[in-house]
Amino acid sequence: MKKDKELRDDFLDDKPIVFASVFKALAVLCIIGVFLAIVGFFSFDWAFSAIVHSREETTVPDLSKKPVDTAIDILANANLAIFKAGEEFQPEIPSGSVIRQLPPAGTIVREGKVVRVWLSQGSENIEVPDVTGVLQRNAELMLRQSHLTVGLKQTASSLTVEKGYVVSQTPAAGELVSKGQPIDLVISSGKPLSSQILMPDFRQKKLQEANRWASENNIEIQLTEDKNSMFPNSTIIRQYPSPDTEITPKSSIEITVSTRPVSDDEKTHRIYYELPQGKNQNRVKIVLIDSIGEREVLNEYRQPGSKIDLTVPYGGDAKFRIYVDGVLVREKEMK
Repeated sequence: MKKDKELRDDFLDDKPIVFASVFKALAVLCIIGVFLAIVGFFSFDWAFSAIVHSREETTVPDLSKKPVDTAIDILANANLAIFKAGEEFQPEIPSGSVIRQLPPAGTIVREGKVVRVWLSQGSENIEVPDVTGVLQRNAELMLRQSHLTVGLKQTASSLTVEKGYVVSQTPAAGELVSKGQPIDLVISSGKPLSSQILMPDFRQKKLQEANRWASENNIEIQLTEDKNSMFPNSTIIRQYPSPDTEITPKSSIEITVSTRPVSDDEKTHRIYYELPQGKNQNRVKIVLIDSIGEREVLNEYRQPGSKIDLTVPYGGDAKFRIYVDGVLVREKEMK
């Protein structure tokens, strides 16, 4: 026991010496590690620099307005790489062509350098809003809000559009045009003069009405029959020219009329709707959905308070939707 105690006391006496030796050894190892890391870094840097600087110098070519495929070939021939950094709308440069590059053309670089390019998306396309039947100042505001401009403004008489409202527009609603493109407007100057003859809107009306008007105004009708029409017999389904077009006496118009055979006991659907009273005309669209499919049976401007009364062939259980100025106002099931 005494001997063990003496050994333990000797170890405790030597403990600071042991710790000092271990610390010195660790310090030496750390110094060696740092030295090796520094040597390795400079060796790698030297090797990398040697590789890079062993490459030939070359001049960055001009890629502006070049299609991207052409730009790739040009850079490959100069032993340079390409990276698409982004895309932007640029109407002056075709879609898919280079707008700008980095480094710029003429810069001296080493072979293998990556050239960043920005490509054109061409013109920003915008869908033309429908401003027909809209008060002129509101129509111009709608165009500006759609990032379009107002082009040529003309006036014309109209049987259906009130004075100060848009009769027609060019390009038509729904077309895709470039941002900032001007839209030409025809503004109603009100009812026609007594000396003017304007084409009425005969669509979904009976042929007798068109015949009476043509006789009163010395106009000839060129008649085309459509036996496959969905509308009842003698219903006008198409006309030329369009409503409000000015025509002259002794000229001719084209009328397409439904001549679909109808039996006495044929079943039909009736669609009835009365527009609310107001100051402005409304664009009314009626869509019929039945076993035949989805069909547009009416799409035109109507005066406030006017009544819509349509008869369409029976196609089994169906429903119709009525839109006024693009807003669904009624949907009804029909048995």
